[in-house]
Amino acid sequence: MLAATSSFEHRALSRVTFGARDVEVAAVRQSSWPWWVQAQLNPPLGDEPRIDEHLRARSLRIAYAVQLPAGKSPGWPAVDERRALRYLYTDLPTIWHMISKTEISIAPNERHRIQQELNVATWIRNTHSRYQLREFMADFWANHFNVGRQEDIYAAAALITYESEVIRPNVFGNFRTFLEAVATSASMLRYLNNAESKASKPTENYARELLELHTLGAAAYRGVSADAPILSVQAGPFTAAALFTDQDVVAAARAFSGWTLEQGQDGPSGPLPFTGRFIYNPLQHNTEARLFMGVDISGQAAFQAPMGQGRMILDILAAHPATARFMCLKICRRIFGDSPPQDVVDRAVAVWSAHVAAPDQIKRVLSEILLSPEMGNPPSKLRRPYERLIALFRTTDTILNAYDEAHTALYGLGDGRYAWPTPDGRPDNDAYWLSSAGNHHFWNVMFEVLVHPSFRTSFWEQTPASVTGSAIQIVEYWVGRMVGYSLPPASMDALVKDVSTSPGVMAAYASQGITNIENALRRLALLIATSPEFAMR
Repeated sequence: MLAATSSFEHRALSRVTFGARDVEVAAVRQSSWPWWVQAQLNPPLGDEPRIDEHLRARSLRIAYAVQLPAGKSPGWPAVDERRALRYLYTDLPTIWHMISKTEISIAPNERHRIQQELNVATWIRNTHSRYQLREFMADFWANHFNVGRQEDIYAAAALITYESEVIRPNVFGNFRTFLEAVATSASMLRYLNNAESKASKPTENYARELLELHTLGAAAYRGVSADAPILSVQAGPFTAAALFTDQDVVAAARAFSGWTLEQGQDGPSGPLPFTGRFIYNPLQHNTEARLFMGVDISGQAAFQAPMGQGRMILDILAAHPATARFMCLKICRRIFGDSPPQDVVDRAVAVWSAHVAAPDQIKRVLSEILLSPEMGNPPSKLRRPYERLIALFRTTDTILNAYDEAHTALYGLGDGRYAWPTPDGRPDNDAYWLSSAGNHHFWNVMFEVLVHPSFRTSFWEQTPASVTGSAIQIVEYWVGRMVGYSLPPASMDALVKDVSTSPGVMAAYASQGITNIENALRRLALLIATSPEFAMR
C-alpha cells in the first residue's frame, strides 16, 4: 500500500536535488540525513570521473553550408559531422579568437554550438551527478549572478568558462571570493559593460547590479541621495551606511573602472592583446571615487593599489548585514518556497555573518539550513519546468546522452541555464511558473524528449514482474517511484482507469508485445509527471 504522505527523507531530498530517486531515499534512510548532507557538502573537485567520461564520449551533429569568399571575408567550408563536445574543454583565448572570426572565416553555427554544448553538459550533470546539492546550488548561483546569453556574443561564448571557472568551483566557498570571481569574469564584464568602462565616463551598469542584485538587495536602496542623516551599521571592520543611494552607485562605477578584459585596447605599455582575459588597466580607471556608503575609499592603500578601491567595496558589501539578510532569505526561498521559515532564515543569517572570512562560508550556511528540522516540512516549492523535466529523467532512471535542442527546449519560457535575458535572473516565485501557457509548453517538451533517441530508459525492464498483474499495483509502483507518496484518490482512480482501459498498460501486457508495453508505461509516467504533486518539491 502506497503511503499517503512522503517520508522525511523524500521531502528533504526533494528540496535540494533535481528529483529524489527511490534508491537515494533508501540510502538516506539507511545511513542518515546528516551523513548525506556532509557527503554532499564535500564533493570532489571538478566533475566526477564517471560524469567526465560520459561527457567526453558524447557528440552532437553540426552542419552548415559553404560560404564562398566575398569582399574581405575568406568564407568557410561546408561541414556536416558528428563532433565531440570540444568547446567544453577549450580555453577562453581560443574561444575569443573564434568569436572574432565568425561570419568572416568561421560560420556563426560554431557560436551557437557553444550554447548547445554548455546546455548538454548541464542536463547531464543535473540528471546523473551523485552530488546533487552541488548541481542544485550551481543552478541557484548561475541565476543569482545571471548573464543573459542573448545580450553579447562574447559574453555568451565565455559562459563555458564562467560555468567551469567561476560558478561551479565557488558554490560552497566564500561569498567575498565569489564576488570577485564574478566581477573579473569575461561573461559578466561584457554582459554588464564594465569591460568598456572608461576613466572619462565610467559605466554604472555593473555597479548598480552589484549592489541591487548581487549583494545588498533592492530593499537596501534609499534613493537618489542621502541628504538627511542615515543609520550606520558594522560591515566587518567598516562602519558603513545601512542603505545605498545613487551616489554610491556612481562611486562604485568609478572604483571598478579599469576592471576590464584584454580586447586590443591601449594599455600602459601599448596595445593589449585580444584574448578576453581579465586585466586591470589603469588607463581606464577613474580616480574620483571618494566615499562609498559612508566609507572613505580614497585612502593611500586603497587608492594606490591596483584594483584597491574596487576590492575595498567588495569587502564592505560582502560583510554588510543587508547582504547577509538578502542572500540567506534568497537561499531559503529557493529551498523552502515563497515563505520560508523565519527561524531558519535567522539562523542562516547568524552563521553567514559569523563566518564572513571563512573559506567555506557558504558551506556552513547550507549545513545550518539543511540540518534544520524544517527540512521535513510538507512540500512547499513549485518546480520550474526545467526542474520538472530533470526530475522526470531522474525518477525514471533515464540515461541522457547529447540532446541537440537542450539549449532551446525551454528557452521560450525563460528557463534553463542563462536563458533569462535580464540581470535579475528568472523569477523564484510559484506564481510566475503557474501559467497555463507555460504548463502546456512544458508538457509538449516532456512528451517530445522522452521518445527522443538521445534519452535511453526501459520502463518495461524497470517494472517488477510482481506488480504487472494488477492495474492498481502498477500505478502505485510508478507513483511511488516518481512522487514518493499517493496522489489524491481521484487522481489515483483516473490513472488506474487509464491503465485498465484498452489500449492501456494492462492491454499491452495481455498482448505480450514489448514495444506496446514500453509505450503504455511511458504514457503512464508522463501522466504522473503532469500531476500537481509531481510539480512540487
